Amino acid sequence: MQKKFLIPLFLLTLILAISSVSASENATDVVDVSEVEVNDISEIEDNSSDNQVLNKEDSSQIAQTADNQLLSDNSSQSVKSKSSVSASKASGYESFATKFVVKLTIDGKAAAGKNILIDVGGKNYTRKTNDDGQAILNIKLSKGTYKVKFTYAGDENVTSSKGSSKIYVYKPMKTKLIADKYLNFRQGLTSLFHVKLVDINSKAIKGQMVTIKVAGKTYKVKTTKNGYAKVFLSLKKGNYKIKCSFSKKQPYLSSSKNVKIKVREKMAKGNGYWLWPKHMASLDLKNLASKGTKHIFLLSDAISSYGKSYVVSWIKRANSYGMKVHIWMLVCYNGDWVSPVRDDGSYKHAFINQKINEAKYYAKISGVAGVHLDYMRYGGTAHKHINAVQSITYIVKKISYAVHSIKPNAIVSVAVMPEPDMMLYYYGQDIPLLSKYADALLPMVYKSAYGKNTNWIKSVTKTFVKQSNGAKIWTGIESYKSENNPVSLSYNALMKDARTAMAGGADGVVIFRIGLTKYLNFKNV
Repeated sequence: MQKKFLIPLFLLTLILAISSVSASENATDVVDVSEVEVNDISEIEDNSSDNQVLNKEDSSQIAQTADNQLLSDNSSQSVKSKSSVSASKASGYESFATKFVVKLTIDGKAAAGKNILIDVGGKNYTRKTNDDGQAILNIKLSKGTYKVKFTYAGDENVTSSKGSSKIYVYKPMKTKLIADKYLNFRQGLTSLFHVKLVDINSKAIKGQMVTIKVAGKTYKVKTTKNGYAKVFLSLKKGNYKIKCSFSKKQPYLSSSKNVKIKVREKMAKGNGYWLWPKHMASLDLKNLASKGTKHIFLLSDAISSYGKSYVVSWIKRANSYGMKVHIWMLVCYNGDWVSPVRDDGSYKHAFINQKINEAKYYAKISGVAGVHLDYMRYGGTAHKHINAVQSITYIVKKISYAVHSIKPNAIVSVAVMPEPDMMLYYYGQDIPLLSKYADALLPMVYKSAYGKNTNWIKSVTKTFVKQSNGAKIWTGIESYKSENNPVSLSYNALMKDARTAMAGGADGVVIFRIGLTKYLNFKNV
């Protein structure tokens, strides 16, 4: 009876044990009932409690093994960081290196120290990214359009990426340095020298460095907005070669220019008088010279009034006392004002050439030390004419060049108006330009004509000295009270005006005029 009861109980226990093992292994192992061997029912019965304990431990171990296997599978399938490469189109010029930049990011951040392969027209280059994630290739190429491919290979943790762009290479621009042969140089003057840098289309190139070498000195000068590289030179008498060069800089090719200049002898201090011909005969040249007079500006009418031979003889006597005689010629006025340009702004070359030839004629006269240009301006109407300023400057530089070609040491001077703020608008006189070509500028600072006092003489003189690009400023002062009251100023009043001009920086004083003046002792000015 007991055995009959035990057999069903055993079978029930066996079935439950098999079910428990199967569930705990989560169907990973299949257990076949036929593999279970039943030899001794009583033995199984006796160890049933032990089997139950083993089944719980085995179930826990099996579950842990399954979890470890799942973690291992997830680790082998982790997601890589994402890379991206990009580059903008680049452009450059032949004979210069073109800069091509590839940007690498990993998960959106710049990546440093990574190799980028760059293919330009079939040639490969490898560049490493910097701290900004940039791989930079500087490459010289011929004119053309190039397709560029770039690749980042990635690694075990980062995906690869690639991209493409283009490089455009153009022909570089030729350059030229242009010198101004009309510039004037004298010992004792601080004169402006300049060259102009232009491209193949004669367009000015600004902001570029030009090297200028002269007399053992080197100057590096940046070009202005108008393309000029400027330097002020103070040189001794003699001939000089100035070497000018521009080193190529994208997109411009290099250029050079050698300029020969002649530095003329130093001028005497500019103390003197304007002289009308009618006072020539009565003038005491010896007395004038003893008072430090160095220059006499003789009106050109003297030649037509007294003849060339008489004028030459008179000049010779003045020279014997150490005084220089300048022929004082009128340019744009002959009783009426003459504009050197037509209504369309074109130059009246016949008129201009006539004045150049007139100046050359005077320069050839024996003993003549200079040519003085008066009425070298418009009569207050410059603003109504196209190219007014340009035409006045053009005539001065042409006459100066022509006179110096005949007599290298001749002095070319220009009488200018005393209105610094209105010179261009009314008269077409540009002091910075005129002073590059003339040896001396004589502002006619006649205080009575403007209702000014002596201090005005100093102010105007100081302004012109500052504006000059080389020419000496010899201040012109009036010797009489006014045009309406042509009575000579007292000696003391004249001396005060002269000293005031010198205090403004003038290098001399010229008095208008003999015949209506006290003779000033320039040694005391």
